[in-house]
Amino acid sequence: MTVFRCRACRRAVTPALAERPLPDPDTDDGWYRPQASPSDAKGHSDGPIVRMAPGTFAVDPEPSGPPYVLDGPSGLLVESGPRGTAVLHPGDGIGLEPHPDPAMRRGHCCGMDGEWGPNLVCACGAVIATVSSDCSQVQELRLRPEAVERCD
Repeated sequence: MTVFRCRACRRAVTPALAERPLPDPDTDDGWYRPQASPSDAKGHSDGPIVRMAPGTFAVDPEPSGPPYVLDGPSGLLVESGPRGTAVLHPGDGIGLEPHPDPAMRRGHCCGMDGEWGPNLVCACGAVIATVSSDCSQVQELRLRPEAVERCD
């Protein structure tokens, strides 16, 4: 089991978590899917798609979040943020608070989108994580590798 702690104050920011592989974004294999409720007229559901099951985490070796850079071959903007983010269930953060800058708490109708970068801070004020919690996207919490330490 693993607990993640804030590097700045050494406070635990997760409960004990079990590591598992990161679900493949191109397939349905391994995704956590709570019992989905029916969608309303606007397409909102009380049962969104969540990447990781409660009590689990995975390390994503790929870049995550901003800054976004132009990918030459595809012509698309792609994420070039930190590699090695710990990806967990959005409810598995402990004592994390919304970023003090309202611009970083950007979101849509149901929650924060994380498109501008880290939107959660530790109780000590250290910028520590990005939560994606809006109904229009896959929901997850990503801990920044430079802001946390892993305690196995």
